[in-house]
Amino acid sequence: MALFLTLWTVFLLALMHFSTCKSTESSDYLVFPIESLNTFIRSNEQCLDIEWTVNPHAYTLNLKMIFQIDIRRTTFSNIVENKNYTTTLIPNETLQWCWHSALPLECTSHLVRIRSMVDDERFPEFKFWSSWSSWWKSEGKDSSGQYHIFPVDKIYVEEDSNVTFCCISRTDNEKVDFSYEERYSQRTKLSPRTTMFEVNNVSFVRRGGSNAFCKFNSDNSNIQGVVVYITGVIEEPKNFSCQTRDLQTLNCTWDPGRDTFFPEKFIPTNYSLFEWFSQKKVNCVHRNWCTWQLTSDIQDMYNFTLTAENEVRKRRVDILFNVTQQVQPQLVGEISIKHVSETEATLKWKIIPNQKRLSFLCQIEVYHDGKVIQYNTSRSQFTLRELQPYTAYSTQVRCCTANHFWKWSEWKSKNFTTKEDVPSGALDVWRIVEPVSMGYNVKIFWKPLPTFQANGKIQNYIIVMKTLGEVHREDIFFSESDSNSTEKIIDQQSYEISVAAFNSVGSSTPSVIVVSGDTENSAQNITEERVNGTNDGIYLSWKPDPAKAEGYIVDWCNYPQDAVCDFQWRKFGPNTTSAIIRSAAFQPGVRYNFRIYGLSTKHEAYLLEKKTGYTQELALDCKPIVTVENLASTSLTLNWKDNCIDEPQYGFFNGYHIYMKSEVGGSCDQETEKQNFSDNIIVCKYTVPDTKQKTFNVKKLQPKSTYNFEVKAYTGGGDSLGSFIKVTTGTPENSNLIMTILFPMAFFSLLLIIGLNLKIQWVKEKCFPDIPDPYKSSVLSLMKFKGNIHQATLNTSDCIPDAIEVVNKSEISKMQGSRTLLMGNEITKPAYLYLLPTGKDALDSQTCICFENFTYRQDASDSDSSRQIQMIPTDPTRSVGPAEHLLNAEKDYIGSLDNIPAGEASLNYVSQLAPTGAISGDKGSTSSNLEAAPCSEYKMQMVMSTGLALSLLPEDDRPISVTSLDQLEKPC
Repeated sequence: MALFLTLWTVFLLALMHFSTCKSTESSDYLVFPIESLNTFIRSNEQCLDIEWTVNPHAYTLNLKMIFQIDIRRTTFSNIVENKNYTTTLIPNETLQWCWHSALPLECTSHLVRIRSMVDDERFPEFKFWSSWSSWWKSEGKDSSGQYHIFPVDKIYVEEDSNVTFCCISRTDNEKVDFSYEERYSQRTKLSPRTTMFEVNNVSFVRRGGSNAFCKFNSDNSNIQGVVVYITGVIEEPKNFSCQTRDLQTLNCTWDPGRDTFFPEKFIPTNYSLFEWFSQKKVNCVHRNWCTWQLTSDIQDMYNFTLTAENEVRKRRVDILFNVTQQVQPQLVGEISIKHVSETEATLKWKIIPNQKRLSFLCQIEVYHDGKVIQYNTSRSQFTLRELQPYTAYSTQVRCCTANHFWKWSEWKSKNFTTKEDVPSGALDVWRIVEPVSMGYNVKIFWKPLPTFQANGKIQNYIIVMKTLGEVHREDIFFSESDSNSTEKIIDQQSYEISVAAFNSVGSSTPSVIVVSGDTENSAQNITEERVNGTNDGIYLSWKPDPAKAEGYIVDWCNYPQDAVCDFQWRKFGPNTTSAIIRSAAFQPGVRYNFRIYGLSTKHEAYLLEKKTGYTQELALDCKPIVTVENLASTSLTLNWKDNCIDEPQYGFFNGYHIYMKSEVGGSCDQETEKQNFSDNIIVCKYTVPDTKQKTFNVKKLQPKSTYNFEVKAYTGGGDSLGSFIKVTTGTPENSNLIMTILFPMAFFSLLLIIGLNLKIQWVKEKCFPDIPDPYKSSVLSLMKFKGNIHQATLNTSDCIPDAIEVVNKSEISKMQGSRTLLMGNEITKPAYLYLLPTGKDALDSQTCICFENFTYRQDASDSDSSRQIQMIPTDPTRSVGPAEHLLNAEKDYIGSLDNIPAGEASLNYVSQLAPTGAISGDKGSTSSNLEAAPCSEYKMQMVMSTGLALSLLPEDDRPISVTSLDQLEKPC
């Protein structure tokens, strides 16, 4: 068992060794290392050409292989390019690949190595990289021992691209400065002698190019430079297309795009066409088009590549098309006109290319009288029908391919005229009849036939006049072709007039009108009516003819003021009763006269209405001169003179406008029209509708005011010129009378005032006496006061009332509820009432005058109802004295007062009497026995109710003397 295991192990080891050896041999068989490697520099393209070979057995098998290429600069730099290049080996062909370097290849040495691998589908299991080849070195100029700058001389680059320069010095580590249009450049040290500079996003500066310099050792003598030409980027050609006109030459066009900044002689852009089916190439001479000759054998499909290239870039664009679908036909020669008649004409034309290979669609357009008619045909000839005789036509033809539309051919044009024919239709005829001695002068007018009715050149007109009475007579005469009227004098008979036009073929249908003397005589009494113009013309309307006319005719003159008035007319149907008459000859300010006729079935015309009007009225060319008469304070009369008349050159003279403006402002009355202007000026306008009126009365003016007046003649077109007149109204007529009356009255009033001022004291004493001052009263001289006279108080027993007046008043509010007696300190302002005796005998030796009056002659109702009266009691030690007889003397009278309701009477102070002895100087009075009474102060009287006053008196008080109002003597 152990021996078997040993043998089995040896067998497996041997088998494994055999398998390894076989695999190695197979692997070596399908791996083809690089046998030879070589490089060289193409400086003009900055291309490093790399060439290499492998074992010839690989070429024999036509293997598809991948070659991996490494490139680096100098010995110690990193790899700058790692490229996989795939190709199928072809016997006797050297493998080649070009590497384009951003850095000029001369700046430094480049090292290249390559390895390979079979990538053939026939041997999918054997994909092994071969070993790398040795580094192949391509020497640069950095070892030349000379100063260099690369690129050299001049270079061409596109704008916005990056440019790399290198400066090579003689020795290692020399100082190098670089300059390019004063721009910063990134510096990179490639080797001890080579320095690289990168300029990014270069832009166009000038057509002469930009300069780049290398300065070595800061010595200006060691300068190396290069000129850089910046060109625009070549754009890809746009709208590339090809077409043929004759299936022999192909014309290709394109849009080259924007300019590249440089003339073609400096940096030419070359265009070429390459056709893939025939493998032919044509260099194009022009920048945007090129021609290609089609082959004689039939080839419909073409595949073109258009290439645009210059020193720095190449652009391509492709197109594939069928040449028979891109054909633009041509019409050769002129269009011919055959078989022209009055209403038909045949057109013929020739078209290329040959119609045997292609079918075409042609379009025909016919122009006449501003209108166009289109026809289509697939043939090279066409007959036009339904044409007008003796009419000029213009026609044009173009064609295109029928199966596949590409482009129309150019238009080919031709003019022709159809032949003449007999005139169609009838002339439009009208007349003017003017009475003359023993008959009428008839002017006959007609309008030339339009071209489509004349059907040829009109040679003359024939006029036939035939009587309709018992005696038949016929006159025939002719008129030239350029004439449109004639005239004839006829008698009183009715005539039938016919007019016809002749050309070389025949005559038109005669137009007939009848002239009757009766109808002309009956039109004399028709009045003329005014009509209004519109923006388009003059609007006319008329009443329908009760005789049911066959139609209506309106005639007028375009130039009514000229000798040749250009007579015009228009005909309307029987159902038309209005129209707007338009004419290019109508002008503003010209009056046009219209006559409206009815036309009977017998071709007899009779006048219905007359109209007159303007398209636009203008103001009259006149200027009224104004004068003023009868000038008064509130009215005046305006008179004016003028030469304004109803002239047909301006408008209908309708009257006058009178404008009035007040210099002090004011309003307008109802008879005027108020006009407000932007400067707040108010103008009043009077209208005088009578053109013959030359005077006007203006009323309701303000006296002594200035007015401006202006008179203007007016039409529907506005006012004429006018002249201003300024008028100032007078003073009122009764002002002198008023002054005559007022002045004396004012004078005497002044004298009266002066006299009263001189006697003011006397007037005051008589009419307005002063209220006596108790302090200054002579009564005080009869009394002896204790202490200060101003502090003395008069007791009630010391004062005897003179009189109390009781006045009945129904409106006085009742005071019965106010009889409550407030005593002591309950009244803030106590009111005192002192009653004096009447009569001279009632005054004793101790009497004094003292009273308080809150209001003078004021009704009790006006005083505060809440006011309460406090009676100061008399001294109980004093005797009443001789005044007691007063109560008995007045008892009857006071009794009568009890019948007066409370609140219906009032008390008024009447007078104040000094003591009898003091006033009259009675010698019998004993003034020396009088004691000074406490009343030393004069106070206002107070009004109080009669009932209240009586109720306040105690039984032992002094009597009150009451007198009637009639018994009082009032002051002046």
